Amino acid sequence: MKKGILIFVATLMNLGAIAQNGFLRGKILDGETGEGLIGATVYKEGTTLGAVADFDGNYSLSLESGIHTIVFQFVSYQSQTVSEVEIKAGEVTKLDITLSSVTAELAEIVITAEQIRDNEVALLSLQKKSPNVVNGISSQAFRKLGDSDLGNAMKRVTGVSVEGGKYVYVRGLGDRYTKTTLNQMVIPGLDPDRNTVQIDIFPTSTIENVVVYKTFTPDLPADFTGGIVDVETKNFPEEKSTSVSVGFEYNPDMHFKKDFVTYDGGSTDMLAFDDGTRDLPLHKNLDIPDISSQQALIVEDITRSFSPNMGAQTKSSFMNYGFNIAHGNQINRAKATWGYNVVLNYKNEQEFYPNTEFGEYAKNPNSEITGLNGFQIRRGPIGNNGILWSGLVSGALKYDKHDFSFMILHNQNGVSQTTNRVSEDLEDNPAVLLDDILTYAQRQVSTGMLTGRHNFNKFSLEWRGSLTNSNIYEPDFRITRIQQIPEFDAEGNQTGYRYSLNTGVGAGINRFWRDLNEQNESFKVDLSYPYGEKNKLKVGGMTLFKQRNFEVLDYAFRVRDRGNVVVTDNPDDFFDPLNIWTPQRNEGTFTVARNSAIENQVNSFDATSQTHGFYAMSEQYIGQKFRVIYGLRAEMAKMYYSGRDQSGIVLNNAETLNELNFLPSLNFVYELNEKTNFRASYNKTLARPSFREKSNAQIYDPISDRTIIGNLNLKQTSIDNYDLRWENYFGNNEMISASLFYKHFEGHIEKVAFQTAPDQLTYMNAGSSVVYGVEFELRKNIAPGLALGTNISIVKSEIDINDIIVNSDAQGNTVTEKQNRELWARDGEEIKDTRDMVGQAPYLANAYLNWNNKENTINANVSYNVQGETLSVVGSGRWPDIYTLPFHSLNFNIYKDFGRSNNSRINIKVSNILGSVREDVYKSYGAQDKTFSVFEPGRAFALVYRFTF
Repeated sequence: MKKGILIFVATLMNLGAIAQNGFLRGKILDGETGEGLIGATVYKEGTTLGAVADFDGNYSLSLESGIHTIVFQFVSYQSQTVSEVEIKAGEVTKLDITLSSVTAELAEIVITAEQIRDNEVALLSLQKKSPNVVNGISSQAFRKLGDSDLGNAMKRVTGVSVEGGKYVYVRGLGDRYTKTTLNQMVIPGLDPDRNTVQIDIFPTSTIENVVVYKTFTPDLPADFTGGIVDVETKNFPEEKSTSVSVGFEYNPDMHFKKDFVTYDGGSTDMLAFDDGTRDLPLHKNLDIPDISSQQALIVEDITRSFSPNMGAQTKSSFMNYGFNIAHGNQINRAKATWGYNVVLNYKNEQEFYPNTEFGEYAKNPNSEITGLNGFQIRRGPIGNNGILWSGLVSGALKYDKHDFSFMILHNQNGVSQTTNRVSEDLEDNPAVLLDDILTYAQRQVSTGMLTGRHNFNKFSLEWRGSLTNSNIYEPDFRITRIQQIPEFDAEGNQTGYRYSLNTGVGAGINRFWRDLNEQNESFKVDLSYPYGEKNKLKVGGMTLFKQRNFEVLDYAFRVRDRGNVVVTDNPDDFFDPLNIWTPQRNEGTFTVARNSAIENQVNSFDATSQTHGFYAMSEQYIGQKFRVIYGLRAEMAKMYYSGRDQSGIVLNNAETLNELNFLPSLNFVYELNEKTNFRASYNKTLARPSFREKSNAQIYDPISDRTIIGNLNLKQTSIDNYDLRWENYFGNNEMISASLFYKHFEGHIEKVAFQTAPDQLTYMNAGSSVVYGVEFELRKNIAPGLALGTNISIVKSEIDINDIIVNSDAQGNTVTEKQNRELWARDGEEIKDTRDMVGQAPYLANAYLNWNNKENTINANVSYNVQGETLSVVGSGRWPDIYTLPFHSLNFNIYKDFGRSNNSRINIKVSNILGSVREDVYKSYGAQDKTFSVFEPGRAFALVYRFTF
């Protein structure tokens, strides 16, 4: 009995002692390779309290609260002693260390914890020792700068631009040449036609690092050119933590506006999915009979089954708001370490653009006239209400030399978009139309990922598998276009308007449903084998399967008038129960099916693709300073397509792509000294067309009133890449680098306008082209707590327009783009043999100034970024080229930590301080620029509060 009491008391005392302990955690890195030093030891000086680094170089050491001196050691590496390490009871202190191999003598390095408190050692070591040209940003930088999502954080990375705060582009190249991966696996985003994933869906609290690979090595997917943006999520949080944040954003130009345009949706719109309110009210296979047929009676019932709401409404807009809940923990046991993360993120955003404009302009047939003629202009307000939420669950297990992890990520996005505008047709059939357009898009992406890593005596094995299902459901897009005709009295004075549904000038009523489903399955395996002193052989493979089904159901409505129907400017009147067509009256609104029967569907399609890749590469030292990384990747890709186009051509599982490519890569790294590298590389990569691009489908956007038309004849693009880079890491989180790059494209894919229809855009291979440029980056601590960062990219692109065939003349002879431009040249205009590439910005500039106090409880950051004027759509003959004008983004961010253990944070942000406008314009020789599209985002002020338990 006494023995039991003693054991119980001892246990309580022991638990009490443990409760007074804190943890020291971090990563021990190899200064030669930038990788984790498995087996490195860490211990408290003068004691036997210690720990051993795991598979990734991570360690966890339990210590009593107080000030300690810590020693880091590894065989044949210089030891490091860090003094003045403060441990607090129940808290985690983070400390990353880099150990360098011994060159002359076993000297110990002694430093203080204060010297390395903000060091982004892991990412900088990776950047310095990587075989690729890489840039990135780490979780330490997220914490320090106060960025809550990747959209803001990525603006600080060299050569990177962020479109709309969501999509990352590298080196000024557009979406086609930038790829986003999650934990090295390819996943589709909320828009599966983009290579880049919408990065603002990732809260920074879940991310370990983001690495941008700018040069290719054979262990990477081959279909990128500008870069691969790899988002790496955390498997093991540094400590047990639960945080809740809530934020509000106010834009004076958008919020609390009484004339915000919207429409009534479903009861679950706040959860980013439709509750069935917008579902098709009839079976999709049902044929709609003609009203003159014997089955006309059902037309009345069908027409009455559609929602009667067709007109935009005005309501007061609210500000943006959102919240984030995150919980994670690391559990250390004698034989294993467990970790998990659970995250829920929600955003509700309202955007109001009262003065949007879309235009189509053309050159005058008279070459003496340089001014552009208006073809169609659409002006009016647009109201958007977007809901985005994401949930992430991840877990990991490490034991011995093995590591397993899983992740489940779901993203849900619902966007309601409304406009009531005036459209003016200025040529052909001049008319004024009143447009009411109500749209809703529901997007969801679910990804499951499983990873295993194993370190054996002579080699290491890593495998990853993922399964992704994505869906874009666009139910009941409602379009009403009413012709407005002025009326005059006998003296010629305007007395008012009358209204018509004259289809000859584009008036009419249309509703359509679109549904896209895609499934991605991928698996990759990598095997690494070290040989010699520091050399490494790596082999592996990957496979990727994609399957997409896209369905369109399109319904038109007509109004029969026998003299008793009054057409007004209110779209809701057409579906008023009293105005629905009946066989008895034989007047009113009735339904006409354009493609309701499955066998007659136009623009619907099924497509599949499969990609298999295999590679072998070697990283080999020649002497102590020279390193060569060489290898070969083979990728086989096939695409299949089934669908029908507007002309009735039907394809059934037709093979549209079958390519086997061998892609060499050669990278040189010369280490001038411990801090300086010189890099040179050559590699070959690819760019493949997307399902939508390589199709027969015509995808209509009712808001812009433009149609994107696929091209089944598209070929993949082949690119030769050359890079030179000098880099110097001269201090704590300080560096300077300069790069040169040159890229040669064969078959570059561009978006172009149809010669006969400026509102119709398609894709084409544009022959031979080149891109070359320079990059410069500087990160410098200019005073205690004050840091400056800047990066600039200057890029030149050229494409030979003598090689581009745009159409044929009356005799059947091919016409090149240069000949077409010469045909429509203005007097005195010189047509050159080359022009800019579509999507290639001529320059990128990012800069930031960051200040934090000594305790890291206050941080203020000013950032600026801009991308130069960029060709976005190639004109065709009469239609001029379209350029995206620079958007000067100046932003300010400040936060203050306070409360017990600084577990509360207030964050204030100001976005677009300069009030820059997003604008695309037509440009033509001697002419004033004309608007293609313009949006005024205004300035936004955000307040976020976060509490950590």
